[in-house]
Amino acid sequence: MFNQIKDLYKLKQQAGELQSMLANETVEAENKGVKIVMNGNQEVLSVALNPELAQEEQEKLLQETFNDAVKKVQRLMAEKMMSGQIKGFGM
Repeated sequence: MFNQIKDLYKLKQQAGELQSMLANETVEAENKGVKIVMNGNQEVLSVALNPELAQEEQEKLLQETFNDAVKKVQRLMAEKMMSGQIKGFGM
């Protein structure tokens, strides 16, 4: 049981390291002038809309662009974990 607690503590530490590392990374997603910048913790840092588009089109593009940004962050997380930059996560 003590080993399980020790392993959980270690995992929590590694997750904290990953979160700190990702907070300093940013990704951008853009689609027809709608742009989202997101950090590695999936927090939106900025949104730019295209004023030439109708509201309905902007809403659609915003949704698509947001989803694209989330996928980019998820790929970034996987890359960081697989690269071995955080002890215990790499291959």
